[in-house]
Amino acid sequence: MAISNQQTEKRELFGGAITLDMPQGLIDASDLRQIPDNQEVLLSPSSDVTCIVEVLESVKEGEAKDDTEAALRFHFSSLAHDNDAESSRILTLQPSPASASSSDSDPPSPSLLTGVQQVRKFAKPDQPLDNVLIHFALYRLAPRKDVDLVMSWNEPLKSSDGRTEETPRGDANVAEAFRRAAQSLKIVDWGLFQ
Repeated sequence: MAISNQQTEKRELFGGAITLDMPQGLIDASDLRQIPDNQEVLLSPSSDVTCIVEVLESVKEGEAKDDTEAALRFHFSSLAHDNDAESSRILTLQPSPASASSSDSDPPSPSLLTGVQQVRKFAKPDQPLDNVLIHFALYRLAPRKDVDLVMSWNEPLKSSDGRTEETPRGDANVAEAFRRAAQSLKIVDWGLFQ
């Protein structure tokens, strides 16, 4: 993602209802293709890294209703399904303690997950399998709103000779930019979740 020592900028998502600090120069995918209304998708102009923020209904199935770790696992599994992943694996998981937000613009602290999925580009069967490192943040907005806000950054992993890496080692700069973005997310207009 060529974001080493890159400056960040405050990005407004969903018409300014959400803001967060993102690397400068990301491209809004809605300028290139149709994006669902519940998503914002940003693309790196210099790599295959994509950044997605989704507004989803709060998970109510099984343990995920009340357990943040179970909700993280549920959403990661749903993402793997949506990506037509051949396999997926969680590498690290950091659920945040359930806590009320400290102000009207602050969502609860994000729960973080890092995982890897094996996917085919554009889900085409003739494409080779790629390992994609997924940086994932979950903000549970209940009880204030019946919403799970999800941010995922997809980082395809390639070795120096162009082959897909077997051992997931992402770019430390991408991981740091993701953490910065996850910690900076603010909800400016809670009316987004009506």
